[in-house]
Amino acid sequence: MLMCCDVSLADRFTSQPQRSRVLSEAWFRSNAYCLACESDSLNATAANTKSTDFVCPICYQNYELKAFRKKPTKTLVNVAYSSLISRIQNGSVPTLMMLERNDNWEIQSLTAIHHLFLTPNVIEQRKPLSLAARRAGWVGCNIRLDRIAIDAKIDVVSQGRQLSTRLVREAFRRFEGLKSIPLGMRGWTTLTLQIVRSLQRAAFSLNDLYEMEGRFAEVYPRNMNIRPKIRQQLQVLRDLGYVSFLGGGEYRFLI
Repeated sequence: MLMCCDVSLADRFTSQPQRSRVLSEAWFRSNAYCLACESDSLNATAANTKSTDFVCPICYQNYELKAFRKKPTKTLVNVAYSSLISRIQNGSVPTLMMLERNDNWEIQSLTAIHHLFLTPNVIEQRKPLSLAARRAGWVGCNIRLDRIAIDAKIDVVSQGRQLSTRLVREAFRRFEGLKSIPLGMRGWTTLTLQIVRSLQRAAFSLNDLYEMEGRFAEVYPRNMNIRPKIRQQLQVLRDLGYVSFLGGGEYRFLI
């Protein structure tokens, strides 16, 4: 995997967004591989394909590429709200690939955001564009990266160095079990995983999560039964093999 872009590919472009798109897509096309299967290459989609830039020729996993000078950590501005929600609901939402580079177009990092963690509760609807705007009434969205569990953020390149392909694929496939969780519940499951991870310890208790009740309520303000939902989701995480129940309200991470 080369860690720099061929800047000559963008010589005929003067617009910075165009240069960024051409260089990042060319690098990704030459160096990326599928995280979901053993394919060592990805195919670019047709121009203007909505929300998908690359697709695996074997398993058809979709990828959307985002390039940055400095990678965001809290909020990622994305496409039309209704379009993204529709893709989440029909199961076609792509894995996001966040590419970070320096001024010399040397690759600093490449992070995958696992598509199964992109649930409605991490999508923030923006205000409609004003009547004076060219696309008056259009409603965009933000992806709340700060609501997504760290497990979903899988490093492919870190600090300018490629990570083991085998380990990257293992990290991605570890969460394929989330496919078995209905979308309406999966947001709770991934939120619970994120909050448990934030405790930053291998062993934790049910009371630890009860103390985080306000964070659950912030995402699901209309739910009046937060504690039963916490207990339910710990059972889901246990059944998925992500945590083990030690008894007496005590749990341990297995991943």
